[in-house]
Amino acid sequence: MTGGDNKAEAGVRVLGGRMSPFTMRARMALELRGVAYELLEESFEPRKSDRLLAANPVYKKIPVLLLPDGRAVCESAVIVQYADEAWPAAARAAPLLPEDPYQRAMHRFWTAFVDDKFWPALDGASLAPTPEARAEAAAEARAALRHLEEAFAALSNGGAFFSGAAPGLLDIALGCFLPALRACERLSGAVLLDEAATPLLKKWSEWFAGVHAVKALLPETDEVVGFTRFLQAKFGVAGAN
Repeated sequence: MTGGDNKAEAGVRVLGGRMSPFTMRARMALELRGVAYELLEESFEPRKSDRLLAANPVYKKIPVLLLPDGRAVCESAVIVQYADEAWPAAARAAPLLPEDPYQRAMHRFWTAFVDDKFWPALDGASLAPTPEARAEAAAEARAALRHLEEAFAALSNGGAFFSGAAPGLLDIALGCFLPALRACERLSGAVLLDEAATPLLKKWSEWFAGVHAVKALLPETDEVVGFTRFLQAKFGVAGAN
């Protein structure tokens, strides 16, 4: 599988999974930079592959960006920043990070916030063991989104994206979780991305999901709901829908 109709970049591969939001994040960066690649699907049953363990012996996780010379770049946010720096000539749009050092720092700060605060809460809203724990996690996810609403107002400069006129690091960092967010809302009946509480993010989510380089990578909500139900059954989530 390759990244759309982009110009070939010989030997670039991504170890990952199509349903993994972190794999989506890495792929979005490559698509936005105009880099062709091959997705190598990883299966974790019955065990992680020797290929993955060799490429990422520290974290043993997907995604991993495999370069033509055999080197590997691990961790999705790191892959996004590597793609921004390694393939500037292939870019079809603006850089994924702003030029101003302070603005770059702010985008990195909020990307870390997405991974450290928002994603664990969103994950817990679907997969925490009890209904009470899931409701608490959903409240934490909504609180994190309110912080990100403020960040959007401060960083977007009136544009459609966190990076202004075109999607960048922070857009990708949060946008890769939109399928999981929509599935969580459907399964729980809770509204996480609320037009009243987070109107800027609500509109942003529509703009981001419509970006050509992103749209094809986002699985349908029904498919993510099915996958989430599979995980709920696997982990023994009590009282799940």
